[in-house]
Formats: sequence, structure tokens, C-alpha cells
Amino acid sequence: MRGFLVGFGNRISGFGLLIAAAGLILIVAINGANVVARYVFRSPFSWAEEAMLYIMIAGIFWGAIAVAWRQVDICIDAFVNLTTGRLHRILRAIANLISIAIVFSLFLVSGRTALLMFNFDQRSDALHLPMWVPHSAFASGLLLVILMMAARLLAPVSRPDANSPNQSS
Repeated sequence: MRGFLVGFGNRISGFGLLIAAAGLILIVAINGANVVARYVFRSPFSWAEEAMLYIMIAGIFWGAIAVAWRQVDICIDAFVNLTTGRLHRILRAIANLISIAIVFSLFLVSGRTALLMFNFDQRSDALHLPMWVPHSAFASGLLLVILMMAARLLAPVSRPDANSPNQSS
């Protein structure tokens, strides 16, 4: 079971990083093309800012999957780090459960919002993109963050050292 969870986490977090990296490359390409269109052809893309914003949102929340899996997020764990052994593991698990509960509540709200956007067929101004698409990127990223945190609870792997050259677990 532990091997399956570690493999699952590594694959899903790698996919999240791939989506985030592709999003960054796409943002740079759109921005560069828009600069050329604006200053060379005097006709900028009306949809560029909106597209880059939605791509950035997807990249952030899909990149967060890898952050959750690799446990390289910023956390206030000074008191937890003062403990050792069993108490340390218990406090880490409690902190992880609290994080799951908070992210789950955000997931529920974002999922309901995406569903409302779908039902009302609301569209963005410039792209005319169905608004459930960017809202779904937000919700799906949160859901996968929850899965990564839960997998870490079930298959604990030591948190990577911030100074170590190899951040993957």
C-alpha cells in the first residue's frame, strides 16, 4: 500500500508540475506575442490578459499539488519541531488533518461555485470562455492537494531538507 501511495503521489505531483511549467511557458508566449502585436502591428490581443490570468490560476493550483506532496510548503511548526518520537508524529498528523479540513472546506466552496458557473453558463468577457473551466482548475487542484496530504498521512515520508539538492521524495 505504501509503495502504491508513494508512486501515485510522485506521478500526480509530477503531472501538476508539468501543467504549471506548461502554463508558465504559455503565459510567456502569449505575453511576447501580445507585445509584438501591440507595438509592431498596433493591434494587441483583446483576450491576452484574461487568458494569462486563467492560465496562471491553473498553474498555481496544479503546482500546489507538488508542494503538498513534497511537503515544501511554508508551515509554522516551531513547537512541533521541539518534540521528538511519537509525540512529534502525532502533532504532525494533527496538523495535517487540520490542513485537510481547511482545504476541504475551500474545495467544497470552489466546487459549488464551478457548478453554479456551469449551470448559469456564465462566460468571461474577452475570451467568452465558460467560467466553470477556470473555477474547475481551482477546485480540481484543491482536491488533488487534499489527496496528496491524505496520502502523506497514510504513507509518511520524511520531509525533505530545505538545503538538500534533491527535493523529491
